[in-house]
Amino acid sequence: MKKVLLILITLLVIIEYSGCSRDEIITPNVEVISSKGAYVLCEGGFSAGTSMLSFYNKTTDSLYNNIFNPGSLGLLPDGMIFNDNNLFIVEQGNFGSSGKLYKTDTNGTQLASVNVGTNPYSLTAAFSKLFITNGPSNNVSIVDKNSFAVIGNVGVGIYPQEILAIGNNVFVCNTSEFGGGTDSTVTVIDAQSNSVTATIQVRKTPSALAISSDGKLLVGCPGDSNTAAIFKIDPQTFNKIDSFTNLRFGFSKDISVLSGQFILYIGGNVYAEAGIIKYDLTNRISSEIIPQPTTGLNYCLAANNEENVIYVGYLPNFSASGKLQIYNLSGTLQKNLTIFGGVAPRRIVVKR
Repeated sequence: MKKVLLILITLLVIIEYSGCSRDEIITPNVEVISSKGAYVLCEGGFSAGTSMLSFYNKTTDSLYNNIFNPGSLGLLPDGMIFNDNNLFIVEQGNFGSSGKLYKTDTNGTQLASVNVGTNPYSLTAAFSKLFITNGPSNNVSIVDKNSFAVIGNVGVGIYPQEILAIGNNVFVCNTSEFGGGTDSTVTVIDAQSNSVTATIQVRKTPSALAISSDGKLLVGCPGDSNTAAIFKIDPQTFNKIDSFTNLRFGFSKDISVLSGQFILYIGGNVYAEAGIIKYDLTNRISSEIIPQPTTGLNYCLAANNEENVIYVGYLPNFSASGKLQIYNLSGTLQKNLTIFGGVAPRRIVVKR
């Protein structure tokens, strides 16, 4: 979701959360360690307890909701990665305050946690460290992945959000500040030295990062059919290899790479998400394979080409339970699973 709406949501939710303590939850009796599927992270809405971690188990063909334990997630968890057979999750917390980093096993059971950053939004792993974006403070926090010791912060551009590591290079999307400055760059951090080594000029408010099938960096910049762009960048030299600007359905966020030359992303523009778009990087032809919902939003996206599925997080509104929708690669709906009690599904991580 765009920062304007997230900030408004945060201000409303602060009132609800400020007097609440975290309640214990019953751990579901489900074994997911060896199962393929997908984790779904709901950032929550206007009331406490609506942020949630769920798991779709492909073996049992079931969605297990509220698996985070003990306790429950706090305010606006938006970042999640699966690394070394563990989940790492960051939640933003109250606006302008520190957030929290969690480590869980594959069942969602907490193994470690630490307060970190200022409204931490997204994270990536490299060189046995976690790199976490902090929008309001214009920096990236660095945490030892094993000890959870906070190593420090490194300054980047304006309101960093998405982040991705390729090898020992960490790429950071610098965006724009609500009512303030704007940015059009991607900062490069060396994961070994924890220092900035380059700044890549792209277009305004880059909102998505991905690794192409040939190992290159893809950077998506939101906009309509006239202003949106996707750049292909060499992750070692940081030179632009190609740019794709004929995005007739626009671009909003969440690039997911299929085999060969095809990618998926959420169309629309900088203000709103629309349909799911399949784009051919070779012939530069785009097609809408999953339309924009009549009501609500396609709020997040992940694809598993090995299993021939597309996972979409559907948001009806910011108070109702979201859904995990599973499509085949042609865009035909296969499953429509309700995330009971979970509002605003923002991240999907495929477990292979």
